[in-house]
Amino acid sequence: MQSRQRGAAVVTALLIVTLAVVVVSGMLWRQQVQIRSIENQRLMAQAQWIERAAVDWARLILRDDQRRSNVDYLGEPWSVPVAETRLSDFLGAGLRTDQAGETSFLSGRILDAQARFNLTNLYQSTSGESGLTISIDPASMQAFGRLLQTLGMNAALAETTAQYVLRAAKGGSGDGQPVPRPPDSVQSLLAIPGFTPEMIDTLEPFVTVLPERTTVNANTADAEVLAAVIDKLPLDRARELLRQRDRAYFNNTGDITTQLQTIAPKAVITANTLDVSSRYFLIYGLVRHDRARRLKVSLVERQNVQGSGNTTRVVWSRDADAMPPSN
Repeated sequence: MQSRQRGAAVVTALLIVTLAVVVVSGMLWRQQVQIRSIENQRLMAQAQWIERAAVDWARLILRDDQRRSNVDYLGEPWSVPVAETRLSDFLGAGLRTDQAGETSFLSGRILDAQARFNLTNLYQSTSGESGLTISIDPASMQAFGRLLQTLGMNAALAETTAQYVLRAAKGGSGDGQPVPRPPDSVQSLLAIPGFTPEMIDTLEPFVTVLPERTTVNANTADAEVLAAVIDKLPLDRARELLRQRDRAYFNNTGDITTQLQTIAPKAVITANTLDVSSRYFLIYGLVRHDRARRLKVSLVERQNVQGSGNTTRVVWSRDADAMPPSN
C-alpha cells in the first residue's frame, strides 16, 4: 500500500509539474505574440513616416521643376525612377537607420497623371440664364470611345460610361434609380455593366480620374492616348509622333500642330485638349522597413498660387497593388 501511494504521489507530482509547464509556456507564448505584435505596429508606423517623407521629397522635386521650366516632359529629374536604395544612402554617412539591426529600403517613381485620359472630362458644366447646366462632352466621349477601340474593347461603352459619370455628377437623374457613386479611380468602372476586371487592368495605364477637367500632356502621353484625343490620328502615326517627341520635346501646342502637319495632315486637335505642362502627378513609393512593407500611391496637385509662389498638395493617398513598370 505504501509503495502504491508513493507511486501515485509521484504521478500526481509529475502531472502538476506538466500542467505548470503548459500554463507557463502558454503565458510566455502569448507574451511573445504580444511583443511581436507591438514590434510590427512600431515598424509599420515607422514605415508610414518614411513613406510620408518620401512623398514630401517628391513634392519638393516637383516644385523645383516648376521653378525651372513651364514645360513638363519625359527626361526631367521628376520622371527618373528611384531604384531600391538603402535609406541611409539618402541620408548620408552621418545618419544611420540600422542602429537597432533594422534595415530600411526605399524605391519609387513619379508619373504624370495628365498623360492619361481623364474620365472627369466626359461631362462639362456651363453657366446660363437658367443656372448651371451639366451635360456630356461629346468630344471627350468620342475620344474615350476611340481609346476603347484602340485597346480592343467595345467603343459603345464610352456612351454608357459618360451617362454613368453624368448621373453621378448630377446626383441622380430623377427617375427614382439609386444615385451612382462618382468614380474615383479606374476600378470604379466595374460598377458599369460591360466592364470586366481584365478590361480594367488593360485600361489602368491609360485612364485616370482627376478632381477637375484637364488637358492631356502631349510630352508624356502614350501613343494610345494621343490617338484617342486627337481625331483622325491613326495609332501608327501617333507612335511616329512619339518618336519625333523623343528627339525634341514639344515646347508649346504649336510644335504639336507642326509635327502633325507632316505626320498626319488630316488629324484634328480639339480646342483645350492638349498641353505641354501638367498640374497633377502620381507618386508611387515602396518602403521596406525590416519586416514592414508599404506600397502607396499619392495624387499630388501642383499649383502656382499668386503671392506665395508654387506649391503642392496631396489630393489623396491609397494603397497600391504593384509598382508601375519602368518604360
